[in-house]
Amino acid sequence: MSENFKKTPDRPDRTLGDEWADWDGKADEATAKTGQGLFIGFSLAVLLVIDGVLALLYYLTLPRLAQFYSGIPHIILWGIILWIVLTSVLFIQLALTIYTGRNFFFIKRQIFFAFDLVFARVFKLAKLLRISRDRMGHSFVLVSNSVVRAVDRTLKDKKLMILLPRCLTKETLQQIYKLKEQYPIEIFTVSGGELARKKVKEYNPSAIIGVACERDLVSGIRDVGHRIPVIGLANKRPNGPCKDTVVDVDELTRVVEFYLK
Repeated sequence: MSENFKKTPDRPDRTLGDEWADWDGKADEATAKTGQGLFIGFSLAVLLVIDGVLALLYYLTLPRLAQFYSGIPHIILWGIILWIVLTSVLFIQLALTIYTGRNFFFIKRQIFFAFDLVFARVFKLAKLLRISRDRMGHSFVLVSNSVVRAVDRTLKDKKLMILLPRCLTKETLQQIYKLKEQYPIEIFTVSGGELARKKVKEYNPSAIIGVACERDLVSGIRDVGHRIPVIGLANKRPNGPCKDTVVDVDELTRVVEFYLK
């Protein structure tokens, strides 16, 4: 277990995943429902802060830079302008893709660069402003889902995998496994990220539907989303994490039909 986490509290009624090792025992994070706008808004704020810092540094160092070579300030200024233009284009592409449902990216690699550019800074800013990790994670998952729906509308083959957490209620699991009778899908219940990665490697799906808490979904999307389309569905946790969680099976069915249409 990472040293960054506190020691996992004794919970005789459940086995906590590593992402919940710092859970305080309260169930007030039963759901972390929020919209896409939270992550998008914070992404814009992060980019504006970076642009502002670059402009301020340029202004403060301008006299000293000119002493070395008169052309240096112009080179740096054009570099800053190029950075602002490129990041602005990326942000506009992301926003248009999300809110129109159409792919506005020129190449797929741009998507991952855009996420990598702001991801860590967005979560740091959210923590600074005391916005829960789960709320921001929920928003990120929604944004990622929208991008996947716009970019990966069709699959090369119909090899679809559903990954489920072990903490779902028995009734929910039964409803989900019944989907195998209607659709050509593979469903696996996994106990953590390591086993999930193992199943992905073994089955080599063309797309994944992941059901989990926001923390595990964020980790999974960041881990495999660059090579396999992933749509994440956050579970609801009325009793806190890792025990008797539920998910909207109708919504899950709609995602299956989206992939297999």
